[in-house]
Amino acid sequence: MRDTQHEKTERAPTDEAFINKTHSHTSAIEPIPHQSTLLERLASLTTGYTPDSISELKEKTYFDYPAVKAPLWSWEIIWYFFMGGLAAGSYVLASIATLFGKKEDRIVARVGYYASLLALLPCPPLLIKDLGRPEKFLNMLRVFKFKSPMSMGVWGLLTFSGFSGITAMVQASHDGLLGRWWGTRLLSRIPLKLLAIPGSIFGVFLGGYTGVLLTVTSIPVWSRSKMLGALFVSSAFSTSTALISVILRIIGAPAKTLYKLEKIEWANMLIEITCLLTYLRTAGRTAKALVGSEPKEQGPTFWTMMFGGGLILPWLLQTLMLIAGSKQPRQHTSQGQPTKRGGMGLLVSLLVLMGGYFLRRTVVNAGHASSADARTTLWNARR
Repeated sequence: MRDTQHEKTERAPTDEAFINKTHSHTSAIEPIPHQSTLLERLASLTTGYTPDSISELKEKTYFDYPAVKAPLWSWEIIWYFFMGGLAAGSYVLASIATLFGKKEDRIVARVGYYASLLALLPCPPLLIKDLGRPEKFLNMLRVFKFKSPMSMGVWGLLTFSGFSGITAMVQASHDGLLGRWWGTRLLSRIPLKLLAIPGSIFGVFLGGYTGVLLTVTSIPVWSRSKMLGALFVSSAFSTSTALISVILRIIGAPAKTLYKLEKIEWANMLIEITCLLTYLRTAGRTAKALVGSEPKEQGPTFWTMMFGGGLILPWLLQTLMLIAGSKQPRQHTSQGQPTKRGGMGLLVSLLVLMGGYFLRRTVVNAGHASSADARTTLWNARR
């Protein structure tokens, strides 16, 4: 009986034995060197990390099993992040036009408040669709946890929805869209400036909390850097400015107002570029899931659709437009009638909107590849 127990004890492998076995097995694998591509060079330049397959294969893992669970988020959360950013940024920009804009800038406030409410409407259904059952969303409203990003996010969304809805109704009453009855007269007496400041505070919160929510997870590509919140806020401002610019170019707006929007859009894109490059540099090796070119990594989509086509290209085009616009008088019409601008500005804004969507898509999808990378996960845990 003792001999049988002794044999079982000798045969029972320990975790250390498994790890050493995996380590000795992977150490014998010598990867074939290959010529780095343009995307790989961009990834190394922006993150400061150059993959070293030989040394990384020597890092100990537990049979390469993922150390963290893969996120369950899919397209609902991607669109929730994108539409929430549009709603938040549109409200803030409209509030800035309300507080500091001139008479010709009132159209920015009107379009911004309406666009904020319309972009916000799909957010609760998308969040409920991701949760699976409506009662889960209601259960989250039963408690308020200051230290829980999820709880703070739900209450922030609810509070901002109230400000956005009331402000849009007040704006509609000023525009005469609600008819003439006692409720309209009551709404028209509420000053928009009274709602602009607190609503903008919650708008900034909504635009950035989604990035903070990702940061507090265990997924390396999300948790390594603390810049995701700032990156999502800057992207919210860029995409919302682009959205308002697209609408104004379609319905017509004073050329002077559109020129101001072009400068704001240019500055917002520059801030977003700075935040994005800072995020990649501080994420380092963990950003490989976002900028890498291996299977399931988001590099090809990120560099072409987001960084190149959705950020750098429109910023360069906007720069050329501003330089050209400063050397010639801007178009205007008599009696203050709206003036439409050229198609180049519309193209720039559409590219920015595309880049904002693909930023959230690639960041969320990169979480799946990052969670499956056992070596990077353990390396990140040793920081």
